[in-house]
Amino acid sequence: MDQTGEAGFKVKVGKFEGPLDLLLHLIERRKLHISQVSLAQVADDYVTLLRGEGGRQSMGEMANFILVASTLMLIKSLALLPTLQLTEEESGSLADLEQRLKQLQRVRELSRHLQGRFAEPVAWLPAQLPGRAAPVFSPTAETTPSRLGETIKNILRNLPQPEVLPEKIVRQIISLEEVITQLAGRIEQAFKLSFRDFVQDKKDKINIIVSFLGMLELVKQGAIEIEQRAEFGEITMENRRVGVPRY
Repeated sequence: MDQTGEAGFKVKVGKFEGPLDLLLHLIERRKLHISQVSLAQVADDYVTLLRGEGGRQSMGEMANFILVASTLMLIKSLALLPTLQLTEEESGSLADLEQRLKQLQRVRELSRHLQGRFAEPVAWLPAQLPGRAAPVFSPTAETTPSRLGETIKNILRNLPQPEVLPEKIVRQIISLEEVITQLAGRIEQAFKLSFRDFVQDKKDKINIIVSFLGMLELVKQGAIEIEQRAEFGEITMENRRVGVPRY
């Protein structure tokens, strides 16, 4: 973490200053356009980099990075579960992240353009620079102390006020590692298990999403097989290590 003066601190992960800087780097590295599809594709890379920083930064310093990571996981879940219904707040978070990334990308492009222009050598200079007159305060007859005072008051009244953020209760959410352990244990005992039965006691939408990601991770590891006979139909999970022949 680098100190940026008495006003506060600026958190860095590796060489990246802020979560959007890191996320834009991952998108540009894959030469993707900024969209929800590209954000879903780089979600795993983003989370992997954050895990590497987990022991070097405090939770408070990593809060903004973790907030962006949770939005990326929501985008990835939406890509995997097209029928997932989002709240108005969740939809707004996705659109806001995409818009902020596009703004940062535009600022970077303008910065590189200006850097290239000012790096060019000066073609010519006048033989003698014109003299610059010293600034002089020359008020008109209408400028009185009372009018100056009113102007200053108007400026102060229009200054932006500090925003008071509402307090929210933070609920504990089961981790992906815990879900994988639970799911592997259930399938090992039952040999076969439907995804609906596994998540029937999970009321929060985020826990269902994490459970779905845990199932995909076990498929990726080759620990289980899944079967879905109809579009949006029941998903059945089976332990691959059992070795029961199929007929």
